Amino acid sequence: MKADFSNKDKIKCLLWSNRHCCLCGKACGTDIEIAHILPRGRPRSWDIDNAIPLCYNCHAEIGRYSKAHPRGSKYRPEELKARREQIYEEQTRHLVPPIQLGVTQQIVGTNEKRKLPDVGFNIAHLGDSLPVRVRVIAQMFLDDQDLGVHESDYYSGERMWNLNPRFAVYGHFQVPVKEVGKEQRLEIRVTAIIIDQYEREHKLLPMAWVYNPNTDEWIYSP
Repeated sequence: MKADFSNKDKIKCLLWSNRHCCLCGKACGTDIEIAHILPRGRPRSWDIDNAIPLCYNCHAEIGRYSKAHPRGSKYRPEELKARREQIYEEQTRHLVPPIQLGVTQQIVGTNEKRKLPDVGFNIAHLGDSLPVRVRVIAQMFLDDQDLGVHESDYYSGERMWNLNPRFAVYGHFQVPVKEVGKEQRLEIRVTAIIIDQYEREHKLLPMAWVYNPNTDEWIYSP
């Protein structure tokens, strides 16, 4: 059984935290350790999700709680992971550019429209700085029926879109519905996960579009 984190994962933790302690938040420089949230020997204790960058004092603090003298509140794994993610996000959010995405029947650059079950999808990097990669997950619903996540690699999150600054991609995919009645609700819910230069994932809130059969358009649904 592996006993420690890989060097690759340790470097990721240091980059994501920018060498800040994920408990007290201070910049540590070289005075930082990659600690285990759950002790060594637990299943997958060497996984990066079990790693947390800590200063020396905080590393000692998380193991100080005594069950024999239960005073105060110990740091539970869930809290440590939440605090870690706060620091990671604070130190890497500048790597995430504005991303615009949308669902449409309009064929970009023309006056023509697609016909169901063909649906257009657009995604664009609106920033000027760093390139990113993006996972796109498109989930489809008809009324109360969950039609599932799209089978295509590019729309199921299995493959990534490479987006350079000021670069846009215009794609399309098929929905399992050829026609939509006026009383029916066809919805496409898109989740985008941005992978920054340090290979950290930033999950955006899901966005949804509802098809209007009267106008043959997709309307954003907050």
